[in-house]
Amino acid sequence: MGAVQEFPSGAAGLRRLRRLARDRGYRAEVGMSVVEGPALVGEALDAGRDVRLVVVPASTVDDPVVAGLLARAAALGIEAGSVVDRAFAGLTSTRSPQPAIAEVADHHVDPGDLVALVRSGHPLLVLAEVADPGNAGTLFRSAEAFGAAGVLVAGGVDPYNPKVVRAAAGSSFRLPFARTATAAEALALLADAGVAVWAAVPHGGVPLAEVPAEGPVALVLGNEPRGLDDHLVDACTGIATVATVGDVESLNVAVAGSVALYELVRRQG
Repeated sequence: MGAVQEFPSGAAGLRRLRRLARDRGYRAEVGMSVVEGPALVGEALDAGRDVRLVVVPASTVDDPVVAGLLARAAALGIEAGSVVDRAFAGLTSTRSPQPAIAEVADHHVDPGDLVALVRSGHPLLVLAEVADPGNAGTLFRSAEAFGAAGVLVAGGVDPYNPKVVRAAAGSSFRLPFARTATAAEALALLADAGVAVWAAVPHGGVPLAEVPAEGPVALVLGNEPRGLDDHLVDACTGIATVATVGDVESLNVAVAGSVALYELVRRQG
């Protein structure tokens, strides 16, 4: 490719990237977020996401992977270029940034459209006020891997948080997901659509093998560490528990959710 565009450190696009990486409210206001790292930016492009800007550190423009990403962006008509390394380090949300950052338009779907995708063998995963970005991203990855219809983020973490996007490893670009302001709103929507809603709880639920395998099903995971509030559990069709042995008090929500989702898909399939 030809000469790489060099952005001045104070360029408006760079100021926007810096704010998007750190400010949830700003991300929601403008409907944009950031994706960090050449591999993830490539995943976003592969998934057909609306990438608006790609920036790399100046010291990496001759790296084959980075150069390939810049060439691909240029071929797609996406604004792309480099900035001095010190300025690039200030754009990202990590202490050891990977050599690329991109501005990407939001791509979540309407909650009603997502619920319409739920069918036997393809349950919906509901994150009810899950707060940890790493857990949320891992659950996106498991949901795609095990064939879920999608993910409904009901309150809690911002799915466009860069830490969620990194942990999802591209799954949040490919798997349909929607957002509701609260978990109660999500459960009401599912009930109105005739979806059986099962709450995953650490203790006292039926074994996963006893969850009915027929029809559309949603699996609801609660906040860490408090779990699901009582009024949310009461609004569900039933409660289920991942069986454990020994003295383990409970499983991490990402582990429990992944195991439960796998079992639901296996039984429904």
